[in-house]
Amino acid sequence: MTATMTGTDFAAPIRAELEDFEHRLHATVRADLGPVADAMQQILDAGGKRLRPALVFLAAGLGDARRMDDVYRAAMAIEFIHNATLIHDDLIDGAPTRRGLRTIHETLGPNPAIIIGDYYFAKGANLMSQIGNTSIDALLSQTVMTICFGEMLQLTSQRRYDQTMDEYYAKIERKTAVLLAASTFCGGVLGGLPEPKVEAIRRFGRLLGMSFQIADDVLDYLATEEEVGKPVGNDLKQGTVTLPLMLARHDPSVDGQLEAILDKTALQDPDYADVVRIVRGSRGIEESYEYARRFGDQARAELDVFEPSPYRDALEGLSFYVVGRRH
Repeated sequence: MTATMTGTDFAAPIRAELEDFEHRLHATVRADLGPVADAMQQILDAGGKRLRPALVFLAAGLGDARRMDDVYRAAMAIEFIHNATLIHDDLIDGAPTRRGLRTIHETLGPNPAIIIGDYYFAKGANLMSQIGNTSIDALLSQTVMTICFGEMLQLTSQRRYDQTMDEYYAKIERKTAVLLAASTFCGGVLGGLPEPKVEAIRRFGRLLGMSFQIADDVLDYLATEEEVGKPVGNDLKQGTVTLPLMLARHDPSVDGQLEAILDKTALQDPDYADVVRIVRGSRGIEESYEYARRFGDQARAELDVFEPSPYRDALEGLSFYVVGRRH
């Protein structure tokens, strides 16, 4: 996997835009104040899939964007907001590394990490305000509120192993799907799509986000640390209950093994390793992927209202990629 998604087939229609975007992103960060710029530069240098900017460009490509500078502004705003959430997430989780590099709070301390995250939330909002579209401004502010509410839900549901599917879906929608939906919505609006098609591409983004996060939750149990850029079983150690564990608990072949570990007052590293091993061997992994595939199918169905084009093909390809990836 490259630092961006420019090496993948579904990025083909927007390869030039993504390369230009990367240059603009770095230039915008370099113009910021010293420690604030240095911290974000560290995150950008660590790489990332640039999934959200790609969605903005692909959704805009379904229409006829008259002001490409505004599309770049929207893509950059959403990437800044995404990275701001990562800074705060890492601090809340106490994560020492991300993508192999020390996290901002580890490098600078918790207080600077909070300020830097806040700064880039505001910077994203500022970039969006320069576009001057009230529907985009309203959606973006609602999206950030939803993400923050999702963080609170995640904190208050730690180590609650009996969560329902509805509770899990509400959590991953707020954590991931809302920002992907905002990405496709902004692209659709700036591409001049009529309202029904804007709504269709927004729904596509949401469903893609649900599929993406479920697959991500599976990877937390399956992949190696080098592949995912963070410790395997990290969600479990933070007390975050995800779908593979939820489904594994109901696998008859597991036969109470998980409860015997999870009922302990305090779990140690060997306990976490045992849970990861049990979940890996359960049917929770394949069942989780099946849920991810279903959301991918629903996402592709939303593309039926669009004429065939390289952009539509790329979005379809993306819905397969998010489930099939291994890092």
